[in-house]
Amino acid sequence: MVKAAIPIRRLLVLAALLCVVGSLAGFGAFTRFDAGLTARRMAWAPRVATGDVVFVTIDKYSLDEIGVWPWDRTVYGRLIDTLAGAQARDILLDIDFSSRSSPSSDAAFAQALEAAGGGVLLPSFTQYNSTNGSSDATGVTSPNEIFADHAWTASVSVRADSDGIIRKFPYGEMQGSEFVMSAPATLAGVADTRSAPFVIDFSIDPATVPRFSVIDVVSGRIDPSAFADKIVVVGATAIELKDSFFVPVHGLESGPMVQIIATETLLQNRSLTPLNVVPLLLAVGFVGFAALSPRRSLRLQSLLIGTTLIGLEGAAFWLQSTRGLLLPTVSAHVLLGLVVTVRVLEELDLRTWLLRLASVEADNSRNLLGQVISDSADAILVVDEDGLLVEHSARLADMLPDIAAAQDGQSVQSLLPEQWRADIARSIEDLRNDRGRPAALNELELHDGGDRRRIIEYTITTSRLALAAGKSRQGEDHIFVACITARDITERRRQEERIGFLSRHDVLTGALRSSAFVTEIDDRMTVTPPPGTGHAVYAVNLHRFKTINATLGREKGDALLKAVVRRLVRLDGRLSAIGRLGGDTFAAFTTIPVSEAEARSIAEAIVSTVSAPFDVTDAKAQLGVHIGMVFRTETADGQGAALVAEAELALDEARQTNGSGLVQFDPESGARHAAARLIESELWHALDRREMRVLYQPQVLLRDRRLVGAEALLRWQHPELGFISPQVFIEIAEANGFIEQLGRWALEQACRDALTWREDLTVAVNVSPLQFQRGDIIGAVRDVLDLTGLPPKRLHIEITESTFLNPSPELFDRLSALKALGVSVALDDFGTGYSSFGYLARFPLDKIKVDQMFVRTLIENTASQAIVNSVRALCQGLGIAMICEGVETEEELKFLRLIGCEQGQGYLFGKPQTTADLIRMAEREDGTMGAEAARA
Repeated sequence: MVKAAIPIRRLLVLAALLCVVGSLAGFGAFTRFDAGLTARRMAWAPRVATGDVVFVTIDKYSLDEIGVWPWDRTVYGRLIDTLAGAQARDILLDIDFSSRSSPSSDAAFAQALEAAGGGVLLPSFTQYNSTNGSSDATGVTSPNEIFADHAWTASVSVRADSDGIIRKFPYGEMQGSEFVMSAPATLAGVADTRSAPFVIDFSIDPATVPRFSVIDVVSGRIDPSAFADKIVVVGATAIELKDSFFVPVHGLESGPMVQIIATETLLQNRSLTPLNVVPLLLAVGFVGFAALSPRRSLRLQSLLIGTTLIGLEGAAFWLQSTRGLLLPTVSAHVLLGLVVTVRVLEELDLRTWLLRLASVEADNSRNLLGQVISDSADAILVVDEDGLLVEHSARLADMLPDIAAAQDGQSVQSLLPEQWRADIARSIEDLRNDRGRPAALNELELHDGGDRRRIIEYTITTSRLALAAGKSRQGEDHIFVACITARDITERRRQEERIGFLSRHDVLTGALRSSAFVTEIDDRMTVTPPPGTGHAVYAVNLHRFKTINATLGREKGDALLKAVVRRLVRLDGRLSAIGRLGGDTFAAFTTIPVSEAEARSIAEAIVSTVSAPFDVTDAKAQLGVHIGMVFRTETADGQGAALVAEAELALDEARQTNGSGLVQFDPESGARHAAARLIESELWHALDRREMRVLYQPQVLLRDRRLVGAEALLRWQHPELGFISPQVFIEIAEANGFIEQLGRWALEQACRDALTWREDLTVAVNVSPLQFQRGDIIGAVRDVLDLTGLPPKRLHIEITESTFLNPSPELFDRLSALKALGVSVALDDFGTGYSSFGYLARFPLDKIKVDQMFVRTLIENTASQAIVNSVRALCQGLGIAMICEGVETEEELKFLRLIGCEQGQGYLFGKPQTTADLIRMAEREDGTMGAEAARA
């Protein structure tokens, strides 16, 4: 009977353990841990992608190249055309196209979708209130109908597990009343309407997926064979676009890459299938039954358990890596761990062991607490409710040396700061009456008797300690103690105040920073001034400061700036704190309402004060002053930044005057500046939006009017601003650095168009002086000729005379390098102000183009005739061709023929026209010459 009782007890214990672990597994207690083990196994057996899926990424490189987000949809249209032309099998654009854009870009994108013949998938997705759950959907986002008619729709909805990690992907989902296949299932060709999502195999390494940047694909820098018969997924990887998810193994991964790995999972038939945990628990239960036997030694039992654990994990790894089966082993590990715990407890006298453990822990805690208090970086003081010293740290001596010198058990009540005594009493009273409150962080000021002030940061926590024997003086079996933790934050507070000052003030002069100055305006100008008065905002620039700074040196220049601020601060009590807007530009405003005459009087006082000579160490300096002023008769109402901007616009005009001067803001002038800024901002996008075009004005031989070439002329037609003159946008492009990109585009477009003309026709392209001097004009011309295949002899580069303002060996080298490429170099607008016969002989020029200002007055003005005759004689002597532009009458043509001018350009021969019109002009000319030859 005794022997039979032991197995029954073991079976009951094992049954109880199985019920506990099985219940926990049923409630999903081990799901996250099993998911972690699954991810580890994926990492141990990485797999390579098939290569059938190609990732075209919207990365930071592409964003920087295109320069604006969201992109114009013509970019996606060009991308689809490129991929479709490369014979891509399927194209998924993992981008939201639910809304409309501009009509032209939407039409271009829809046309590209239609041309792709149904080979493009557009995403739809369900929006949720949370990352998990199944009943919190708020709506479905689908492609706009103008795009959906020409493409397939696939669901890209993903749901994270409760820990925020993506592990599964559905085969599809109900969107409204329609079942929509998921993008991975559609791309992999798996038509499965099962509701259970499949587990993604993240052992597939994303690094093995071929990927290319969108900008490289659109620009034609990628071999089209890379996309032939491939599935192409287009999506964002740039961190700025925030399309990223946490996944196993790889951590943070972009949304499109999740779609790709899910697709690869289906393509490789690697959708992972979880196994039922019940058979595994029953099998492990038999091992546990054997391990519970007291007849076996602990060593043998430990070996049995360890072997079982290793075997479980080995089997799980083999099943997952070779068969795609997921074995949930965590519950089995927990069961075996409980079995081991039960067996160990049987071997030990639990009560004795627990008492011994408690005693050791108590001793350790006392020793550790004493060491922590002694070595703490903070000052720690423990006193009881009667003010008796219980414990203190060594740091307390730096803060309160009298208390630190006292012995444990000695009363220190009278030595405590009054604020501490009150706080201790209040905290103990709250604890005694069970009014628990969190420990507050307080501050205390300590004075050392002199001017030295220290700031102490402290907290007070109270505790109730039981008495082993006897009663306290209050007749209670416990006492209350207070623990004060304090630190000296005097230096930290001083640094915070210094940092706060520097965040608002300029380090050198002490003036307010620009942002703080704007805030000051918003805070002070909040009330509408009385009628006839207002507030003035001044922007003050120190004229000639840069010259003085360079002459006297940086140190004296800094001293001069400080002196200027000191004078302005003392100038007028109605002026605000001085702000510094830039290196030598300051600002101020009137803090009280003044009349406009008073505002101008204050401005004149500023000019007078700052213009007076300064004594800077051992030198004297005198500055000029330019002031821009805006007078506001209304409340600022948060318009501080706008007022400063208007004052700076007025200052820009004041700077254009000689000497000191004041300019008051003019709204019309501000509007012109605003228009220029608008044109500048739109100019950056004009090429991407295809708003620029190139027209061509014919160039002919004067002797028979035969067409020999054309000059390329850049035109900009903005959809809202209308036609914008080249004189306007070229000047802006030269100022903001866009001229190099604009000039490169015009050069390439002109060469491409010239390839469609008659083979003997040349094309002349103007190059900006800035583009010629600062950019790589040689590399640009070489690259364009290689790219387009235009023969170099058909390209004429026209440069203006201003290019020769500062002739240098580098300029000669550039011209020689252009000549070495085989192109011709023409001097444009000759005679407009910088002409020098010296550089005509020095530099390798092929043609001189006489400016139209001389041709227009050629008939009635003998001086113009003499100049043109002189230029013709000069060209003959140097062996340079001569062309006159602006020819509009037959009389001008006859005169130019008479003096021997070879070529001409002007409205008499043709206006600027499209390349198609120029081709028709050449065809008519060829037809006329053929008819004359036939009659002859």
